[in-house]
Amino acid sequence: MLRLVTFLYWLTGLFLLLILIVTAYVYIPVISDPAKHYLERKGTIEAAVINRQWRAQDSLYSEITLKSSSGLQVKLLVRRPAQQQNRPLPVALLLGGLETGHKGCELIPRIKQVICASLSYPGYTPKRYAGVKFFYRIHDLQRAVKETPSAIGLATDYLLQQNYTNKQHLEYIGVSLGAFFISIPAVMEPQVARVWIVQGAAKPIAIVKHNFLKRVDSERLAAVVSHLIGYAIGAQHVDPVKWVGKISPRKVIFVNSENDEAFPLLAVDALHQAALQPKEIIWVKGKHVTPGRKEVVAQLSHIVLSRIAKAK
Repeated sequence: MLRLVTFLYWLTGLFLLLILIVTAYVYIPVISDPAKHYLERKGTIEAAVINRQWRAQDSLYSEITLKSSSGLQVKLLVRRPAQQQNRPLPVALLLGGLETGHKGCELIPRIKQVICASLSYPGYTPKRYAGVKFFYRIHDLQRAVKETPSAIGLATDYLLQQNYTNKQHLEYIGVSLGAFFISIPAVMEPQVARVWIVQGAAKPIAIVKHNFLKRVDSERLAAVVSHLIGYAIGAQHVDPVKWVGKISPRKVIFVNSENDEAFPLLAVDALHQAALQPKEIIWVKGKHVTPGRKEVVAQLSHIVLSRIAKAK
């Protein structure tokens, strides 16, 4: 009997130690707020490597890898009108979803009189995080969350160095997941003329819960899981409520869908309320944007790019 008690004692101790180790592995990297390191991690451009170039329909494409003095690497896609222009064009720098990454500008049906650039999340490779791989790759996800604002800043520097860009009119566009990040570099990069937050919201952990409730019926379980996952990837540090108000006096334009099933209205309203004037809110019909919903992509891109193209 004494041996059984001793065994159970040590087994409990090992179990608690394992929980402590796992907790430290997951959560220690995201305890501190990375905001004070954004500019340091951005660094300066040491190399811009053109991986490939091609022409498709109305556009010229360049896929580029930017390498920073800090060690940060950013994959960027630049799409320009194929027709020769007689003036530098306004620039739309786009951040979309994780899976879309730097291919975001390819999804847009057409561009006119505007440069479209899109980038991937640093350190993130699509389709590597299913099941238990989420645990093994958690540090990659944390890195993507921490370094994305710096990556946007580095891409901004590159675009403003090109002779085909209008240096006075670069605009940021954060779409869906990208909407959580786009306000941070907008605050830190004064060259940005205007910011678009498209189908975005605040309260990222609440949104994880909202979507998890589609899979389970338990409110309590959804709350626990959403906090564990949200804090594990550092979502608490990129809530745009902390940043969007600091973009003023530059204008922020929100484009949201009345039928957005991914983001609850309370989280959308919280983001709208956090922004200061000048701001504009555009409501459209339709569901949440995904690469496969081409009509939604076409509708949203037309609203945004048609206005950016008119910039002088």
